[in-house]
This record gives sequence, C-alpha cells and structure tokens, in this order.
Amino acid sequence: MAVADFTRINSNIGALNALNSLNRVNTKLGIYQLRLATGRRINSAGDDPAGLTIATTFRQRNENLKVALDNIGDARNLMSVAEAGLTKIQDILIEMRNKAEQAASDTLGASERSAIQQQLVEYTKEINDIVDQTTWNGQKLLDGLAGFTNNKLYFQTGAEAGETTILSAGKFGAVDAKSLGIGASAASVTKGSLNLIQSTGATSTATAGAVNSAFVSTAVTGVELATGDYYVEVTLGSSTGGGSTVKLFTKSGTQIGFYSGGVLLMSKTVNVTAAGVAVNLGNGVQITIDLDDFTTPDAGDVGKFNFTYTRGGDWNGDVSNAINAESAMQTLDDAIDTVSERLQSLGALASRLSFKEETLAEAQVNTEAAFNRIMNADMAMSQLEATKFQILQQTATAMLAQANQAPQALLSLFR
Repeated sequence: MAVADFTRINSNIGALNALNSLNRVNTKLGIYQLRLATGRRINSAGDDPAGLTIATTFRQRNENLKVALDNIGDARNLMSVAEAGLTKIQDILIEMRNKAEQAASDTLGASERSAIQQQLVEYTKEINDIVDQTTWNGQKLLDGLAGFTNNKLYFQTGAEAGETTILSAGKFGAVDAKSLGIGASAASVTKGSLNLIQSTGATSTATAGAVNSAFVSTAVTGVELATGDYYVEVTLGSSTGGGSTVKLFTKSGTQIGFYSGGVLLMSKTVNVTAAGVAVNLGNGVQITIDLDDFTTPDAGDVGKFNFTYTRGGDWNGDVSNAINAESAMQTLDDAIDTVSERLQSLGALASRLSFKEETLAEAQVNTEAAFNRIMNADMAMSQLEATKFQILQQTATAMLAQANQAPQALLSLFR
C-alpha cells in the first residue's frame, strides 16, 4: 500500500487508500449478506469452483438416494397387495381342505357330498377371480408375473444403475387353480345320458355309452359357459332329420343362448343325419348330433343330450366318495404348501427391503450432511463476519472523510 505524502496534493494517496479499503470491506460485507440471505456458502461458481463440483456430486447422489427410498416404499406397497391376495387364497384353500376332509367320512351321503363338490367348484372360481383381480398398475401379480419383463419384478433399490432387487416367477409362481393343481388344465366336456321323448309321448332313456352323438371342447368365440351341467335339446323336423331345431338349456331347464358365427342365437336349424352333423355352440362346446340316437325317428321327436362342461382352471377334483375325497385332501395340502412358499418368498424379500431401506436412509442423511457442510453457510459465523465488516465499513468511511480533510492543512502555508 502506498504511503500518503500530505505535501503533494495533486494525488490524495491517503484518501485513495481509504477508498480501496472501503471497497474491499463492501465486497466482503456483500458476500456475507448474500450468504445470510440465501443460506448458502456457495452462491456462484466463482465462490468455490472445486467445492461446487464436489457439492453437486453429493447433491445428485442425495437426490438419487431419495428416489431409491421412494422406490422401496412403492415396492413394499406392491408386495402388500400381492400378500393380501395370497393370504385370502390360502384361507380359501384351508376351507376347501376342511370340506374335502368332511367328504372323506362316510357319515355323509351322496347329496351332502354333491353340495360339497359344488362348494369346491365355487371356491376354485373365487381363487381364479382373486388372481385376476390382484393387480398393480394393470398388471397381474399372482399369475406367475406373466405381464412383466422376463417374468420378473425389478425393483430399483439403489442409487446407481444395476442396483436392483429382483423377484422372479421361479420363487413367486402362479397361484391360479390350474397352477396349484386343483383346477383343470383345459376346458373339457363330459357326455352324459340321452333322454328321448318320442312324438307319441313315449319316453326312453339311453345310457351314456349308448349315445352316438359326441361332445368336444372347442375354442370360445362368444361367452364361455360356466362350469356346470347342461343339455342340448334337439327337435327333429322330419323323420330324416331335415329342418331340425337345436337349443341349449341349463340343467334346471332354463334356456340360454349360444353363439354361431359370432352371433348370439336362441336356436339353430340344422339337418341331422345318420353320419352326424356338427353344431359349434361357440361357448366352448361342440356337439355332433347323430340321427341314429333317435329310436324310430319321426317329426317332433325330442332328444335331450346331457353334458357337463368344466372350464379350464376350474375344480378338477372329486369328493363323491371317501377315497376320492382323501385324494382331494392331499392335492389341497400341496396347494396350501405352494401358497405358503409364495408368502415366504414375499416375506423374505420384504425383510431384505427393510434392511435396504435402513441402509439407504442412513446413507442419504450422511450424504445430505456432506453436501450441507460444503454448500450451505454457517449462519452464526456469517452473522459475526457481517457485523465485523459493517463496523469496518463505518470506520473506513470515517477515515476516508478524514483523509479528504488532511490536505487542507497545507492552506495555512499560503496565509
């Protein structure tokens, strides 16, 4: 700093020194006032270029850790939805097993076992409904993860790429009735008896083995039949089968529609021959009607072709006697064990996510602390520094005023 020479007044060196000092004080005061106003130590890249780079890295990781924590929370919610569905399926299976155990005792008669059989059919349908309805963002969770990439659930549970937690279908397979072994693998039709009602009013009954007409399961082009007992009613239009009418009924005699060419019909006209005519009902059933099933065929003869339709995945067990019921009990035991394994897989993954959540939470706090020390201002220290520079600002201003007055002392030499 230049030394002031008060005998040379063309340049007021003392005042210039005071002014420079005041400018430096004002700059420093402005920095600390800005820190106090923003709460940040680094308010521009020039404040600390290296510190800004390090702080930005910490800030990025801190935000990434927050997202990972959110992902874990979402994953736990997803698994809660899946667990609720699995738990309900397990409850249903336990109830089904109890029913099968009841049927395994000969203290029950045929009607009681028939009621249990129907209950098991309905319970199985409910299991399939739960599988269909347990979804997350429109994707089923209990069907072996078929709607997800590679049949796996990928949870991004870390801040970096590749830090994922995976739940695969191998450990979390499907729990629909078919996959559990308690539902039919495919739709099926079982031919029953044929009731013949002659135009004269005489009635004869043929056994199932004597029925020439045949049923097969076929592709559904309309609405699939529910599992149950039905019959196809065929009314001959003539003794040679021409112009015959086909209708579909439930076991109780309620007429229902069927599909032909995608169109819903209540009846259809066909020509029945001895070689048989195939009629696709469009609801999973096709019947080939044989004229030879009618004894002395005549116009107006009515044949009731009974059959049982079983949807794919619906109950495929039988509790009509003690031996079959015992077999059903074993099948249901296996199904319960399978669902328990699925729940175990969910529980193990939930435990892993709990540990990850705790670890990430601690890492996020530590990262935030590191960022805070570099990027944010020490408010107490900044206030002290601001107060100091406010005092220096006042003293520098006073000294500038005094420095401007000093050269006036030379005027006394000219008196």
